[in-house]
Amino acid sequence: MAAEAEQRWGATLDSVVVYAQGALCRRLARGTVPPDGRVRVTGLPRSLDPGSLRARVLGAPGVRVTEARVEVEAEPHGTDTPDGLRREVERLRDEHAAAQGRRDRQLSRIEEVTNLHPVPPVPEPEDPHRRTPVDTWLEFADFVDERLEGLHGRLVELEEALRDLGHELAVATDRLSRASTDAPAAHVETTVCAVLTFDGTSDSEVEVEVEYGVPGAVWVPAYRLTHRQGDGTGRLVLRASVAQRTGEDWTGVRVALATADLRRRTDLPRLRSIRIGRRQPAPAPSGWREPPAGLADLFTAYEAAGPRPRPRTATAPVPPPPPPPPPAPVPVPAPASAPVPQAYGAAPATLVPGAVGGAMPDFAAQSAPRSAGRPRGGGMGFAGRPARTAPPAPGAPVAPGMAAPPPAPAPEPVSGAPRPSGAELDSA
Repeated sequence: MAAEAEQRWGATLDSVVVYAQGALCRRLARGTVPPDGRVRVTGLPRSLDPGSLRARVLGAPGVRVTEARVEVEAEPHGTDTPDGLRREVERLRDEHAAAQGRRDRQLSRIEEVTNLHPVPPVPEPEDPHRRTPVDTWLEFADFVDERLEGLHGRLVELEEALRDLGHELAVATDRLSRASTDAPAAHVETTVCAVLTFDGTSDSEVEVEVEYGVPGAVWVPAYRLTHRQGDGTGRLVLRASVAQRTGEDWTGVRVALATADLRRRTDLPRLRSIRIGRRQPAPAPSGWREPPAGLADLFTAYEAAGPRPRPRTATAPVPPPPPPPPPAPVPVPAPASAPVPQAYGAAPATLVPGAVGGAMPDFAAQSAPRSAGRPRGGGMGFAGRPARTAPPAPGAPVAPGMAAPPPAPAPEPVSGAPRPSGAELDSA
């Protein structure tokens, strides 16, 4: 019931702008805005692009369009419309054939009158000489000219009538072909309309402009250059060949041409951020990606299944391997006596005689022999400070009287997903 209560305005095609591919059509509709503000504008083609519909009010500042959408209505298809067009085509075809027959008969009459010419009688040998009746010949020629003038005037009328009937027949045939191929079903007729919602009221009629795009149109330019030999100027004429299959009649409509693409993108470009200051190099792309979810549970079923049982086969017993040989005894170094602290500048306790220019301290007597597996660099340091010794290598036996080194601390577990270092993420 609401759809029946809505007002319907008929729209007239006013102008068309043909682009490189597609066209932009402009229709005008007039009417009084109802109290609910909902109006249906009919007469739109089925080939229109629903996303290109635009509507605005002209000459009424208190009224504006708040919503515009495309709706397709379906109703039972009347069988009289194609049959009526078909009967009209047949009638025009018969009239065109009759007019063409009248024209042909007129041409045959003109040909017969044109072939008329005076024929002098054949004189007999015994007949006396007689003069030719010139006046009769002249009267006959005037009669033929007058007759041909009337026949040619009638021929012009018949050709104009034949041309008009040919145009009407071509229009009716085109309408019949469009009606037979444009209908989507045999018993259902669909119509496209624009549903407009107005905001505001006006006591007088309101004119609305409806604009939409159609894809089935194209135009091709043609250039003609006129130049006379010896003249320094010329004339360049641009002509356009327009072709359209939109389901609309563009007869008597203003047509404009454009070389732009109707389906070009109109969204705003995305601008990058601009920083004021010293220019910084762009960050290198990282090759690190977070591990996928559920990676830890990938082998849960495999681990829950346990080890695979070994097949039972009758094999000979394998003797156990021989025990390893006992390790070689490690020589125990003699305990070195602690050095006696001496004052700064005092002479060492033991001197080796025979040194050139003085005496040298006997470090061999003070330092302990190096043990196997101990790195070099041990011995006595400065006066009053014992020599530093490196800790034994892992797995090496500890000499008696020496304390075992403390165990190395265990690495702390890393929380979260593992993340490689920067050196491992060098994508370049």
